[in-house]
Amino acid sequence: MGILKSALKTGIVVKVADVVRREAAKPENQRKLRELVDRAKHEMTKPENQRKAKEVLDKVRNRPGNTPGTR
Repeated sequence: MGILKSALKTGIVVKVADVVRREAAKPENQRKLRELVDRAKHEMTKPENQRKAKEVLDKVRNRPGNTPGTR
């Protein structure tokens, strides 16, 4: 039964990868992806978003249990 489950999971992953590859090859989807990346880059350059990102990083770094020099 374990072999069957593994084969089924592998088949699903292969099919999903095939669909992603096929959809990524379409020009309209490539355009949409480029627009998404451009929007994300634009948002990253805004000072208020850079400040928010720094605040989040500071909170993560200052959590109890984090020791300096482990990252």
